[in-house]
Amino acid sequence: MRLILASWCFAASLGLAAPPKAVDLSGTWKGSFTLVSTGLSLQDLTITLRQSGRAVEGTLLMPKPHSTLVLKGTFSKGRLKLASPPTRGLAVTLLARVKDPNRVKGTAVLDYDSP
Repeated sequence: MRLILASWCFAASLGLAAPPKAVDLSGTWKGSFTLVSTGLSLQDLTITLRQSGRAVEGTLLMPKPHSTLVLKGTFSKGRLKLASPPTRGLAVTLLARVKDPNRVKGTAVLDYDSP
């Protein structure tokens, strides 16, 4: 098992004129992971989320390698935590703070099986 730490930033593809009082993260988000150890980036990532109260679920689409991970987690007090079960040897945990209703930034731990 090998763990890789990455920073990540996603922006919503929704155009909100004014921030709502309660943040709802439901929708499609585009962004990237930047690997802390090398500075290399995984670009063109898409996260689709559905939020119901504190519960958040959705998918992470990674075009290279083409892979879709199921995400489940929580959003409370401006903090988002999402995790995927292992899929094809890769599990991802995302921890973030919501910067505003259209921007989320945090860290990711990519846990995969070593060859």
